[in-house]
Amino acid sequence: MIGPTANDTYVFSPSFSDLTVRRELLEKILGYKGGGPPDHAVRAGTPAAVSNLIEEILPEVPSRISVRCGFRILPVGSVSVASDSLSCNGVRFTTGAIIAKRLRASTTLAPFVATIGSQMEDWSRELMAGGDPVKGFIVDAIASETVEQVAEWLEKRVAEHVKPRGWNITNRYSPGYCGWSVAEQHELFSLLPERFCGVSLTVSSLMIPIKSVSGVIGLGPTVKRDASICSICDLKDCFRRQDDPLPTVEEA
Repeated sequence: MIGPTANDTYVFSPSFSDLTVRRELLEKILGYKGGGPPDHAVRAGTPAAVSNLIEEILPEVPSRISVRCGFRILPVGSVSVASDSLSCNGVRFTTGAIIAKRLRASTTLAPFVATIGSQMEDWSRELMAGGDPVKGFIVDAIASETVEQVAEWLEKRVAEHVKPRGWNITNRYSPGYCGWSVAEQHELFSLLPERFCGVSLTVSSLMIPIKSVSGVIGLGPTVKRDASICSICDLKDCFRRQDDPLPTVEEA
């Protein structure tokens, strides 16, 4: 943990061992859904070969990531939620009705950012350019899952932080999902310190480093965190749709 900064803002640097990057989920991300790969002979492109590559890559991940994540708790009274939008410190977001409904009971919000740095994406590009596209693709998939796990780790820290206030948290919601335009990343980042956690935005709202996640979490005494939000998501082919329910804060 790095700790609190100004304006009720907190920054952390968890280690890879603090995260839960599961080989089984990685196999599912890569398209193998039948309970794990077989034990028979390894051939390029077979489930067994993919599993072996995952096992080869994972030990290298800790030395190839620079994890930073953090959140800010906005002042009470600065947030208002309408039927399809919300306003934070005078900044308006058109989130769409799905997200607005789930944030409606929030006393305030916690905008957040999580990143693993650029080393994994650089490694993936090097492998693909060097003639090893399979390993490059797997490195990219592991990087994507790792930053999602950083965001989940951060959710638990938010929950711990607000618990003494008698508050709960919602699930996290990010621009680009459920009708919330990714173009509003700039408005979201305006609520955080400049280059918060080392993440910046391009003109087109792409986060740099690419393996980063941003969004908001609702806070308050009557909000709730659903075990799964698949039912509200319009990504029908998402690999997580059939995954286990998200753990509760108490279970984590």
